[in-house]
Amino acid sequence: MSQTLILYDIPGTASPAKAWSPNVWKARFALNIKGIPYRTVWVEYPDIADVCKTIGAEPTGTRFGKPVYTLPAIQDPNTGAVVADSFKIAAYLDAAYPNTIPLLPDETRAFQAMFLQTFEDNVIWAILQLVARPMMNQLLPRSLVYWRDGAEKAFGNKVEELAPEGPERDALWKQVVDNLGAAHKWASENPTGVFMMGDKVSFADIVIMAELQWLKTMNGVESKEWKEVMEVNGGRWARLAEAFTNWQRVDEEGLRSM
Repeated sequence: MSQTLILYDIPGTASPAKAWSPNVWKARFALNIKGIPYRTVWVEYPDIADVCKTIGAEPTGTRFGKPVYTLPAIQDPNTGAVVADSFKIAAYLDAAYPNTIPLLPDETRAFQAMFLQTFEDNVIWAILQLVARPMMNQLLPRSLVYWRDGAEKAFGNKVEELAPEGPERDALWKQVVDNLGAAHKWASENPTGVFMMGDKVSFADIVIMAELQWLKTMNGVESKEWKEVMEVNGGRWARLAEAFTNWQRVDEEGLRSM
């Protein structure tokens, strides 16, 4: 019998499910879509590097010449594999569990990698600024200190001063909506289906839903941003969110722990 995989995630308080990180949601969605049993281990921001080193996860980048360790990471006791980075995790799960729904079919992998970079480069930093203030209420105290320091160094500004109401915030939101519109235009080339590959869910859909899940968790379903997302592009993203309903879940052990 297969053993349960371990998913490493960052805990939060904005949602009863505790899960909020868009990057980790990509791995969580992948596991849920594939129906692979897993349990969540929660790791606060200051502990991520040490935990990754302990389990043998590779750094996912460098900063100032030093290795950077990030989540998500998964540990698979069935194979001994430890994988970090959501794209690499999806590719690993496709290879290790070939009888599950494929998220990165070989013939699409290059195009999906391009979509990931194109979409996220234009959306993730805009959303981060839009949700920065709610993020401060989301993180546990130790994680908040760590995250605030990194965010303020990256943006050169206090978190409280990011995306103030007015033209600056409007421009950031327009950037998000415009890129959703571009994705809608591409997906509309399909004759049927709500997914980027028509009737077949793929990692590209996970990328979009992870960002939208982040926005919903931080700003709330009653926020003007979420309501607009549910209405634009002929309701495409409302239909996508509905299609993901059964995959938007956290394992029971993860809900009980921490």
